[in-house]
Amino acid sequence: MARIPLVTSRDQILEKDKPAYDAFMQSRGGRPNVGPYSLLAHMPEMAQRLEALRLYLRDEASLPQKLQELVMISVAAEMGCAFIWYAHAAPARKAGVRDDVVDNIREKRVPTNLDPVEQTVVDFTRELLQTRKVSRATFEAATARFGQRGTMTLTNLIACYAVLAYNMNTYELEAPAHPTEKALP
Repeated sequence: MARIPLVTSRDQILEKDKPAYDAFMQSRGGRPNVGPYSLLAHMPEMAQRLEALRLYLRDEASLPQKLQELVMISVAAEMGCAFIWYAHAAPARKAGVRDDVVDNIREKRVPTNLDPVEQTVVDFTRELLQTRKVSRATFEAATARFGQRGTMTLTNLIACYAVLAYNMNTYELEAPAHPTEKALP
């Protein structure tokens, strides 16, 4: 059970925040608030801005979908965020991340036999989250593979999902059981 009530309806929102909540829900096509947005909707304008950033980064062509999913499961494992894992482990496999890589990341084992591009993404994500910076070698590898724009996309995708993880971890948002994926340990 989360530490605060999840937002499931408009009547839970302060009157002054209802226009922002309405705009947020409209931007989501009326989809229910689940996961981090069931928490962040307590501040609907912030939720809307974070969702806009997330969608912008997800649409950025400089980092292909497979690598984005690899970032997300790496963030989930590094930050111990069960909900991000729940939401992205199966899509990572579907996007082409090998089963052994997904399993190793879940168990916090070093993935083996990654192609150089995947290795760069995993190294960059882990370094940034573990040390709060990226070594020159890792930065140069990312820039060589993805260019300046792709490296910026990579950095900000990690940061965006870290913000989501910080919120879900702070408020102890539980992930539902996944029908095909093992939960994070």
